[in-house]
Amino acid sequence: MKPVPPFPDAGGLPIASVERETGLSKDTLRVWERRYGFPTPARDANGERVYAPDQVRRLAQVKRLLDRGHRPGKLLTLDDAALAALDQVQGAAPAAPADPELESWLEGVRNHDMEALQRRFYQELARRGLAAFVQDIFAPLVTRVGEAWARNELGVFEEHLFSQHMEKLLRGALANMTPTGGAPRVLLTTLSGEEHHLGLLMVEALLVTEGAEPILLGPQTPIEEIVRAAELKQADVVSLSFSSAYAPGLAAKGLGELRAALPSHRQLWAGGAGVRALRKPIEGVSLMPGLQELFDCLEAWRRQA
Repeated sequence: MKPVPPFPDAGGLPIASVERETGLSKDTLRVWERRYGFPTPARDANGERVYAPDQVRRLAQVKRLLDRGHRPGKLLTLDDAALAALDQVQGAAPAAPADPELESWLEGVRNHDMEALQRRFYQELARRGLAAFVQDIFAPLVTRVGEAWARNELGVFEEHLFSQHMEKLLRGALANMTPTGGAPRVLLTTLSGEEHHLGLLMVEALLVTEGAEPILLGPQTPIEEIVRAAELKQADVVSLSFSSAYAPGLAAKGLGELRAALPSHRQLWAGGAGVRALRKPIEGVSLMPGLQELFDCLEAWRRQA
């Protein structure tokens, strides 16, 4: 019998959180542990399983590849490099070619130079305006940081620090804009288990510049609460954001359930890198893998209205 790893000094998730983060059931995690020797959770003071962040990240990667048709017996025998290479080749979209401007931003993230990032943020915001800044700099940079994290070029610490800082800066920019009270009224949130919410802020910024009225509900909202909030706020549209880390199967399931729960007159949009991995269209759901599709959805809504 293998010795049980000790309780980790830093960063560990209980099995319920791992299930939510990866889309893999508790039973599946336990079976893999017995059958394949991975994952290898530690135990907390109560003897409960606790999973290190690098194992959670690998499990999410395995789940993405499972959703693309691979078998667990093969995936769980691969080392990190082979798994990353397979994920990159099989991904929904190829990695963007190196961009010198984005790489210089990324260098600031690697060096934890938040002051330099802040200076560049305000310089580019003043030069380009909010809409162009979000499309040309902010959105590609968020994607690039996510890719770097997935390839272990950045640690969890750097990714979190970047996200928190950029969220603060973008919220500050939005706070200085006068709400228009325009249309459509768009409720912005994510499903339970989706913690990444920079995508919501990007969409909020673009909706404001386009004369729509965003209603930011924040991340991780249960479906029944999304339906209730949309009714109380009289939203014309519910818009969800999905990161590439969110399991495509869970995204499709959640979108289908939400579409069935919403009245037919209330549109449902889904955007972010995560929707690129959805294999089939979902009836009654407008998919927005890029920001241009957001403008297309706005234009279509206004034509109908």
